[in-house]
Amino acid sequence: MPQAIRSGLQRLMYVAMSVLVAWHTFAMIIGPAPESPITEAARDLAQPYLTFFGLQNPWEFFAPFIGPGYHFSYVIEDKAGEKHNFTPAAGLNNLHPSSIWMKDRYTRIMTAPETYGDAAGAALCLEHASLNPVSVTLLEIQHHIFWPRDLLKGKSPSDAEFTAAKTLRTVTCPGR
Repeated sequence: MPQAIRSGLQRLMYVAMSVLVAWHTFAMIIGPAPESPITEAARDLAQPYLTFFGLQNPWEFFAPFIGPGYHFSYVIEDKAGEKHNFTPAAGLNNLHPSSIWMKDRYTRIMTAPETYGDAAGAALCLEHASLNPVSVTLLEIQHHIFWPRDLLKGKSPSDAEFTAAKTLRTVTCPGR
């Protein structure tokens, strides 16, 4: 094959690949873009390509929403009937490996309280023996969305309107 033809084919292939990369980038941006007259027109043009390759993603594709989450907490009731709230993960150093192990422990208690709840409750009774505990109530605290405007109103993410407590198990302390 003569050098001129080979060089021409290489240029044609380079141009074709460049057009394909540009088209695919265009489709990746237009597919999940928010609704507007401009994106609707562009989406009509790219729709067959988007459908064929399954590129019809929502806008959250670029920045997914991560929910506020949940955490483990417990309440110790003492002999006098006073209740003491504890959130053990609040005291953990997130840079230390033990924080991962402890958070995993709390997650296991929350996902299977019927399996781990009694042992966890008994251990917490011993840990807080100085309070003369009568019972331990294990809780899963679910957080609701907290917006910056809520903070500007003087509210806190731990306020009752932004959390919901789910009782996992109540354990009577040994010897009571």
